[in-house]
Amino acid sequence: MAKLIVNGILKRVDPNETVQTALLIDNGRIAAIGDPSRINLGLYDGVETIDAAGAVILPGFIDAHNHYTLMGIQSTELDLTGLKHRALILAEIQKKHKTLDASKPLIGSNYEFDFVEVSERLTAEDLESAAPGRMIQISDRGGHLSVTTRVTLARAGIDLRTEGCQDCVFPCGLNSKIFTGEICGVVNSDLNNFMRQALRNEQLLKLAWKHAAEVAVSHGVTSVHGIINEEEYLALNSYRECLPVRLKIYAETKNVKAVKAAGLKQIGGCGKVMLDGDTGPYTAAFLEPYTDRAWTRGLLYYSNEELEDFVWEAHSAGLQIALHCIGDGASDQLLTILEKVMERKPRALRHRIEHFEFGTHDQIERAKKLGVMISMQPAFNYFWPHDTYISQLGAERALRSDPVGSVVRSGVPIGFGSDCPVTPCDPLLTIYSALHHSLENQRISADQAIAAHTIGAAYIGNDEKELGSLSVGKAADLVFLDADPAAVAPHEVKEISVLKTVVCGEAVYQK
Repeated sequence: MAKLIVNGILKRVDPNETVQTALLIDNGRIAAIGDPSRINLGLYDGVETIDAAGAVILPGFIDAHNHYTLMGIQSTELDLTGLKHRALILAEIQKKHKTLDASKPLIGSNYEFDFVEVSERLTAEDLESAAPGRMIQISDRGGHLSVTTRVTLARAGIDLRTEGCQDCVFPCGLNSKIFTGEICGVVNSDLNNFMRQALRNEQLLKLAWKHAAEVAVSHGVTSVHGIINEEEYLALNSYRECLPVRLKIYAETKNVKAVKAAGLKQIGGCGKVMLDGDTGPYTAAFLEPYTDRAWTRGLLYYSNEELEDFVWEAHSAGLQIALHCIGDGASDQLLTILEKVMERKPRALRHRIEHFEFGTHDQIERAKKLGVMISMQPAFNYFWPHDTYISQLGAERALRSDPVGSVVRSGVPIGFGSDCPVTPCDPLLTIYSALHHSLENQRISADQAIAAHTIGAAYIGNDEKELGSLSVGKAADLVFLDADPAAVAPHEVKEISVLKTVVCGEAVYQK
């Protein structure tokens, strides 16, 4: 049955107009937009009228970078958000330890490492006392650093003198007799994978994926660009039709043939294919040394030769490539490789830089010339404003952190995402963050932010003909809000409520 939505305020996005008129849905698509008295309802075998009661209706939000499985799994983990004192953190760990099955590992997330005083930071000894005998890993919000114990690493079969750590500059003590418990880089990634293996069975993964979908649609997200690890993407690809949210899978693997065989058209993300790490553990790769550690520029996880081989294979196979780059050194490496590959074989595949957190003006111009897209997460600046980085990177680099406004003004196609669970899957928080960037020259308007979370995200996912705007012929993916983000005071944007979410013409969330 067709559905006629009346008494709503439509923000169409593309074109950029807000109109009070009706919207007709038929067979999951937008069939008409206009005065209800002029829509020929006689063409349809029954029409259900839906009174929007003054709600503001936007195209469904698209989360253009989301660790979808982790978003679902994290609900079962210990959340340490907001705790900045050792005693409080350890009390929560002890509480979780006492209630958790003895055979299961204790995984904690959102440890506020960047905001905890050095004297208050967790150690291996702390974890051994709070959860004796337990396999345990406590990760920071970005997931690039964690605290664990020697026993945990030993049970995971992770060598404390692993080759991947030989050039690391982070003072974790892996190669000395003094082990602090803090790990990063290769060891951290390996432990992440090992600790979550218990969740990699069909039943628990499906529960996690369903929960992630529920979280997404409750925040008005109708489509997710899911960054999925190598061990899970095939199972999720088979299951995604069962979910009430659209899912575009970016497989974190270098196995191009397997991705093609699965019918996917994109590859990359973070995890095993990320080009660098993060600033907290000094693993983000920069063109110049860190200010407070002049002997290092961070880490590039791939040599130029290794990266070029992978990018060439994926590009030649017609796959869109999306790769994690935090530091300007990583962005520079990817752009240099893409320039070489595109010169050998020009193809408009809309390759992407994920995060681009410290990208330079020159790199923005190079991306524009190459036709490279940028996927950004403005909520990074909400949790880590630019002054967070001054001691590590100096004022000059800190003043170009999260260059949202620069990318938007350049005309380089940009899509917004959450990087959930690093920051919440909450587009209204993302929009708020873009409006309130800690650097005034990087702020954008509410309408620009909405566009980046809808038609912009659709474009960088090669879906703009199907998604991203309220246009006749496109999929009927809608979000009903109780206010227009462009019409309220900027400080009120993140308090706007999602009233209803519609995917393919069907309501999947109702407040």
